[in-house]
Amino acid sequence: TAPAPPTMTRRGALAMVGGGSLLLLVVTAGQSIGGWLRSTALLAPHNRTPGSGPNAFQINKTAASVGVTPAHVGPAWRLEIHGPGPTLVLTRAQLLAMPQHAAALPIACVEGWSTPNQQWSGLRLADLAALAGLPDARSVLVQSVQPPGPYSSVVLRDNQIHDPRSLLALRVNGADLSLDHGYPARVIVPANPGVNNTKWVHRLTFRT
Repeated sequence: TAPAPPTMTRRGALAMVGGGSLLLLVVTAGQSIGGWLRSTALLAPHNRTPGSGPNAFQINKTAASVGVTPAHVGPAWRLEIHGPGPTLVLTRAQLLAMPQHAAALPIACVEGWSTPNQQWSGLRLADLAALAGLPDARSVLVQSVQPPGPYSSVVLRDNQIHDPRSLLALRVNGADLSLDHGYPARVIVPANPGVNNTKWVHRLTFRT
């Protein structure tokens, strides 16, 4: 009979583990350390840090990539807030005229990268739930103007709604959101994967 194949030695196993760790370090160092090393990060999105200024932090999903155009978010854009009573329809100017709140939160992508904290401002989801007539809302369906497809909507739970850092964000780092970062409004929620921080929001439906 043929001899049994040799078993892997402990030294060989350790070498494989060490090699895998080194490979992981190489492909993620840029996204962890940042700066000029970011271009070497094979698992981080490339060419998605737009220019400079308040909106110059990483983007994983651009407006163009999902079919959102300036026409979707132009002067005719409105936010619809649904609850047990009549639907509220608000312009962006009306939203900006309401009491604004701030939160320092990163965007953490399921691909393994994250941004530093950004300074978001807008309306607390808890306040919008109260405005909808459901101060104790158990969930909210967040819908985007994005054409139907993956991550064009998300359901947030009650603990996410009532966290005071959970916002319908209108501005970031002291400036209006850029189109790629979700203008005219997006949600930003602590510890929520980036794909579930829905951008280009146009409808919030609060439920018990």
